[in-house]
Amino acid sequence: MTWVLAILALSVLIIIHEFGHFACAKLGGMHVDRFSVIGIGPVILKLFTWKGTEFVISAIPFGAYVHIVGMEPEEYALDEEGNLPPPPSGYRNFRDSPLWARLLAIAGGPIANYLAAMLLVIAVFASVGLKEPIGVQVSDFRVGSPAAAAGLEVGDEILAVDGVDVRGPDARAQVIELTLARLGETVDVTVEREGEELSFPIALNSEAPAMQADLAEIGSYVPMNPGKAVVLGVEWPFTQTARQLKGLWSLISGKAEAKVGGPVAIAKAIKGSADRGAVDLIMFSALISTVLGMFNLLPLPALDGGRLIFLFYELVARRPPNKLLEERIHMGGMIALLALIGWATVNDVRPETTRVWEQAATDFEAEAIKLEKADAEPEAAQPEAPEAAPPAAEVAPPPAPEAAPPLPEDQPDAPEAAPPVPEGGPVPTPPAVPDPG
Repeated sequence: MTWVLAILALSVLIIIHEFGHFACAKLGGMHVDRFSVIGIGPVILKLFTWKGTEFVISAIPFGAYVHIVGMEPEEYALDEEGNLPPPPSGYRNFRDSPLWARLLAIAGGPIANYLAAMLLVIAVFASVGLKEPIGVQVSDFRVGSPAAAAGLEVGDEILAVDGVDVRGPDARAQVIELTLARLGETVDVTVEREGEELSFPIALNSEAPAMQADLAEIGSYVPMNPGKAVVLGVEWPFTQTARQLKGLWSLISGKAEAKVGGPVAIAKAIKGSADRGAVDLIMFSALISTVLGMFNLLPLPALDGGRLIFLFYELVARRPPNKLLEERIHMGGMIALLALIGWATVNDVRPETTRVWEQAATDFEAEAIKLEKADAEPEAAQPEAPEAAPPAAEVAPPPAPEAAPPLPEDQPDAPEAAPPVPEGGPVPTPPAVPDPG
């Protein structure tokens, strides 16, 4: 059921994006001859026609698209004279519309995504309040995770890293910062599991990510009045946009690394939020809607932002750009974009694996650290040997122990067996999937 909710949520966000294009194009007096409310590709079902727009369902049941007459390159030469067919009475083709109307139609999709994010966040803030983080917990493991090999489990709340307390509103950032500062070293991570504090020595990776574990904030919701909920809800998408752009710049400048995720990765992330409850699902959907709007505004060919660049050029230069050049740039951008989405999707569905020797080395090192710690504790607790041993004829010496005596059951530092590393892939913080239309 959570998978169905994840796919449905992502599809709805794309439909909202396309509806923004449709509504703004109609507002600008343009002729929209088709709105595929479900799916892309060939039309398989015609629903109804309203004000010159045919509402349909397409063959590939994912996303949606809007066709504004006069916008696509192949329509420039539909007749021998290179003219578009006349639009219905009261409407204009895209190319014949004033500049303000074309700007509004292109920007309509991202605007709709930002408005949808605002409404979702306002609804959460007004009903349950604002979530204030108080800690961090392990939400998932990646393949070959040294944290999983050391004994950490999903749901463990991290309390301290090498004795440094990490509880509080900045817990997640503190854990990341402390582990990145100790790459290649072994750190003691203290966690709370079912009311009990446990400590695990973790041999961190020599390169980021240090623990190969996904971390989620733990928090409680603080109620607020509706007025404040509206103000914070309107600000929220723009605050998230600033954070996403900062992270994107870190990737471009090489200060951070991340895996590119496609539609499957985003659906997995939405499913993870759905597993945590309705509120997390709504808030994560608001985040995806925000990122979808932001990504489409980037000044890249074939995206809404790339088309806006050409319209702004026309606004400044007071003449339209070269049509053939614009068409070729957008076509090249569309091919590159589809290739990127296809490559990301293949990576999403391909099982994430690690080399056998690398996994074995990680497990061996984690187990060796545990055994060293177990051997050191009983040796420190053993009493000193007597000064003089009794004569051999009177008392037979006891046999030498083959192994250190076991720790008592109530020993808090007793090691536990390392569970197998989970085979599941990561839950990425994906970039938005741009609409190819």
